[in-house]
Amino acid sequence: MTPIVLNSRPKLLVVDDEVDVADFIAEVAEGVGYETMTVNEGQNFFEMVTRYQPTSIILDLNLPGYDGVELLRYLAEQKSSAAIYIASGADQRTIAAAQSLGKQYNLNIVESFSKPVMVEELEKILSLNTTSEERVSTSGIRKALASREIQPFFQPKVDLNNADNKMIGVEALVRWITTSGQMIFPDEFLPVVAAEGLMPELTAAVVEQSFAAQKMWLDNGLDITVAINLDGCLLSDLRLPDKLADQAATHGISPHRVTLEITETAVMQDTAATMDVATRLRLKGFSLSIDDFGTGYSSLISLYNLPFNELKVDKSFVLDIEKNHEASVIIEILTSLGKKLNLKVCAEGIESRKALTLVKSCGCDTGQGFLFSKAVDAKTILAYAENGGFL
Repeated sequence: MTPIVLNSRPKLLVVDDEVDVADFIAEVAEGVGYETMTVNEGQNFFEMVTRYQPTSIILDLNLPGYDGVELLRYLAEQKSSAAIYIASGADQRTIAAAQSLGKQYNLNIVESFSKPVMVEELEKILSLNTTSEERVSTSGIRKALASREIQPFFQPKVDLNNADNKMIGVEALVRWITTSGQMIFPDEFLPVVAAEGLMPELTAAVVEQSFAAQKMWLDNGLDITVAINLDGCLLSDLRLPDKLADQAATHGISPHRVTLEITETAVMQDTAATMDVATRLRLKGFSLSIDDFGTGYSSLISLYNLPFNELKVDKSFVLDIEKNHEASVIIEILTSLGKKLNLKVCAEGIESRKALTLVKSCGCDTGQGFLFSKAVDAKTILAYAENGGFL
């Protein structure tokens, strides 16, 4: 039997009985540097493992013909060294039991996760196997900042009150694209950035490139807002409002086209300085958004004390909205609260038509998520707009 040889990139075999789900996982995996093949039936798994020789396997537990436990047993018999990710819509105890079984079989069980899975979570899980650890170092980060390997990608933000879900803005999400083309996600390098005190340099780079992208869009007739995340450590810098205003002016960008997103945990780090900085940012025309709302103890205090324009419902609630009525109720309550405080409400993490319908029914004003687009580079945003919101 002839092995399937593609190239030197890590090879992922996706085993899932739902064709759409398998294709979705494969698409995300290819975006973080994998070659992929998919299998939709258990009986086809054995031949494909031998021929394809995957370095990683995403294994659904519920399959026709053979279930995931039987496939784990087979991999153990073959003494497979592949990194194995267990995926299932089964209950957590069943998934945990399968994970423990795999470890008992001495298999390389890397992670398990419940379906459906969010794009960002899947990207983070898969990128762990494609990232070179030695690059995530202080010197590596400094070089990446200087060479602009670390750069913003942009996720479209759409108007949910518009039947066409028109793009009205983007959120800048930092990515590290290595010289070999691999993508390193922020969860892997931001802890080093924070520990080494490099967050001001990183933020300055993201802001500068985001404003340059926004100017390019304006020059091409695309007038949209850009949202940029601010780490809590920056909110004690009383010069921050002036720095951002100067950067915007340099690129010919009005602060009214810029939203600065601050997590509710960040605003509690230095209350007086944060209130000073936030108020001056608003006076200079920037919009302020409270991010990941609903997950921290300080939510209501933050809304009461600081001049926010927008409330972003945490994506964990949106992810659960299809299968958990309580999540829908919470989103509806948070949306009602935001509107009574004259705030725009944004739902992030929309990944299906059903979730979109439910989020709209809760009254959210804007939304973002993989249903519309993953984060892409600045030029692709132009293509997104020209194609009416489809890539």
